[in-house]
Amino acid sequence: MPENEAKKFFEKAIEHYNEKKFDLAEKNFESALNLSPNRISILENLASIYFLNKKFGKAEQILNKLGELRIDNNKLSEIKFYVLKKLNKHEELKELLKEKNYFKDINKKIFINAKLLYPSFFNNMSEIDEARSNLIENIEELNRAKNINLSLDGEMIDPPIFNLSYDQYENIDVNSKIVEIYRKIYPELNQKFKIKEKNQKIKIGFISEFFSNHTIGKLFKGMILNLDNKKFQIYVFHSHKTDQSLIFQEFLNAEKNSNIKNIILPKNFQKSVDEIVQKNLDIVFFPDIGMSSEFYFLSFIRFAKTQITSWGHPITTSNKSIDYFLSSKLLETNNAQERFSEKLILSDYLPMYFYKPKIKNILSEDEIVKKNSYFCSQNLMKVHPHFDEIISKILNKDKKSKIFFIKDKDEIMSKQLLKRFKKNNAIDIERVFFLEKMGVENYINICGSSSVLLDTLYFGAGNSFHESMFYGTPTVTMPTNDLKSRIVLGAYKQMQIEKPIVVSSIDEYVDCAIELANLENNKMLELKKYLQKSADDHLYENKEFIININNILENLYKIQD
Repeated sequence: MPENEAKKFFEKAIEHYNEKKFDLAEKNFESALNLSPNRISILENLASIYFLNKKFGKAEQILNKLGELRIDNNKLSEIKFYVLKKLNKHEELKELLKEKNYFKDINKKIFINAKLLYPSFFNNMSEIDEARSNLIENIEELNRAKNINLSLDGEMIDPPIFNLSYDQYENIDVNSKIVEIYRKIYPELNQKFKIKEKNQKIKIGFISEFFSNHTIGKLFKGMILNLDNKKFQIYVFHSHKTDQSLIFQEFLNAEKNSNIKNIILPKNFQKSVDEIVQKNLDIVFFPDIGMSSEFYFLSFIRFAKTQITSWGHPITTSNKSIDYFLSSKLLETNNAQERFSEKLILSDYLPMYFYKPKIKNILSEDEIVKKNSYFCSQNLMKVHPHFDEIISKILNKDKKSKIFFIKDKDEIMSKQLLKRFKKNNAIDIERVFFLEKMGVENYINICGSSSVLLDTLYFGAGNSFHESMFYGTPTVTMPTNDLKSRIVLGAYKQMQIEKPIVVSSIDEYVDCAIELANLENNKMLELKKYLQKSADDHLYENKEFIININNILENLYKIQD
């Protein structure tokens, strides 16, 4: 009888799967497995459905059980590859690739994918150096290889440039190699279109997957919606995957009273290209290149005479199809151009029009003067192994200190980071806490109730700093020469802070953070109010930047001749 019942659940699960009702399919496969725990067909389908539903830990458990039952086939190996990749289990991935050397012959996509793998988490500098060295060697191997052409539709391989950005190294050379190999893998990236004559009214297209309740939406919404629509015909290109959240709705609503047209690009790469080409744009603006795989590849195409990127992902593209990089005089060093393949455009202000957050439940003064509370609110990818020294020294010097991080969505990286901390005997793990993911208002209130915010090394805060200034909680920052570490520094400059909280060594960072976290209540409140007012006066909704960006874009149009 259990077998018959299991069969009914299985058949129902297949029916839901074919209808793309994956959550219902998962529940029915699980019910079937409870009744028939070793049925191979159930296990195989459940591994697939867990992967589709992004439950990678559960998918791995099923795959391991199939391995114990000695069940092995090409499809399962492919799922295992992607599951281990999502779980950041790169040692296990190496073993799988050794064991499944036939990927080279039977699955060209996985073979190339494996060559271009770059981890998103490291335990130490040796791992970083080894991974970078291996990636460069693998790219050179692929460049020598023949018959490695793939199609972007159905065979898209995530570019490694995003993960490569989070250490202390510059990437202009390695990114150039990555561009070169992708142009070889995907011939459609090399197609060319005739650029037509200039339009009377400047046609500008903004292209991003993240014009939503996302960092990119928050950083660039104000710029786009406040451009002079008497001079510009504005097109906003979204992905079919764009989260249709409040900011996305703002873009849609802007069509009613602004000269803006929203276009949701299809999943098919060539159809997306054709859709953009048809608009005969004068200027194309990619706010972020590298955060979205699909739109990374769109940036290879020359759609307009002038193509720009900016600090949404603050790394040079090393791609000749991108002409300019919009940054700021407040952010760059004198020799900054050396780190960019694009020609730098330096705005007089931070290149954004950032709206002050709206908070319903505002903290009291008593709630914002807590001592000994240190908050590192950054994406855990940014927590470089060198940052561990800062954590250990704060915990050692300030015996009352508590240090807070935020878990990642799937708790993959937070578990890895906790494991790394536990191996470090200098870190008192009992005073390190990982908070659950939270909404924007809760996040800003936690920033407000913290004594001090800890900027990560090498790739620091951006949007999160601007949100934290709602309460004026000080951030300690240690910038390098690279743009990705200098956003907080630039914000302090724009805020006209007399003594910005900027340090030049780890020991200075630790001492500064501890001093701030132990200020007397009246001094902490005074500092937070000073920073808050400076943000209100100079950081939020900067109309001078809108004048600046209108002039910059108009001048780029004029020099096209």
